[in-house]
Amino acid sequence: MATMRGRRPPRKQPPPPPRRSSGTGVPRLATIKLDSQWRAPPKVTREHAARFSAATVLIAGAAIAGAAWLGGSLFDANQAFASQTDKTLAGMGFRASFDVQGATGAREAEVLAIATPENRHSLLAADPQEIKARVEGLEWVSRATVKRRWPGEIHIHVERRAAFARWQENGSVSVIDAAGERLLAERAADHPELPLVVGAGASHAAGELLRALEELPDVRERVVALVRVGERRWNLELASGATIELPERQPVMALTQLEELHAEHHILDRPVATLDMRMPGRLAVRGGAGLLGAHVEGV
Repeated sequence: MATMRGRRPPRKQPPPPPRRSSGTGVPRLATIKLDSQWRAPPKVTREHAARFSAATVLIAGAAIAGAAWLGGSLFDANQAFASQTDKTLAGMGFRASFDVQGATGAREAEVLAIATPENRHSLLAADPQEIKARVEGLEWVSRATVKRRWPGEIHIHVERRAAFARWQENGSVSVIDAAGERLLAERAADHPELPLVVGAGASHAAGELLRALEELPDVRERVVALVRVGERRWNLELASGATIELPERQPVMALTQLEELHAEHHILDRPVATLDMRMPGRLAVRGGAGLLGAHVEGV
């Protein structure tokens, strides 16, 4: 048999490599396909962050500028944006619920109204410190405690300013607290049991005497009014019609001495017009006809 010249015999193809497993029983081809579908999230660079921030600022600026262009001010635009955000969050379920303790009825409604300004009810607007400041701004509130209980409960505990005395000035009577401030929500007619202080400046100056009278029951139960004289000292008007003239300095000490004198001599139950204690170490007792006695020992 003749051999053909110029033609080389075909090369043998090497055998295919053995198929490798991915370790999970998945063929290599399937592994390659799965790997080709998985992509790690791109790394956020400073450039990307800057672009995102710039876009956010531009969008917010465009919204505010658009609102201002439509006729509102920059403040109005911010308010509108905040109001819309609040409505959106509340509609999504992020709505705050309020629980008020220490106030009921109209007072509770007043607290709720000031705790949610402009009808904002989302958790975004429910800042405990801001709510506390607003509630304590009410004239009848002494102190407020505000706590947030997640996810959306706001608890407000209100302490009301206590009625301390009635203050009469220029014929008008109002209720005051221990600091001498008027309680505009309280009517004097509803508090006949409170002591009455009379005169200009009496509301802020009466606290020391009123607290001292709490420890002097014999004098306290007979006092009808504390009258400020010349904005510097006090006269006490008793239920019997008698007047006690207290010194300008150390009036509490004079009241303590008067309590001791009554315990020993029942002086407050005697038919006298005036007990003058303005001079240290001296008690002048005057009746309807003039001076009855002077210089009682121990005063």
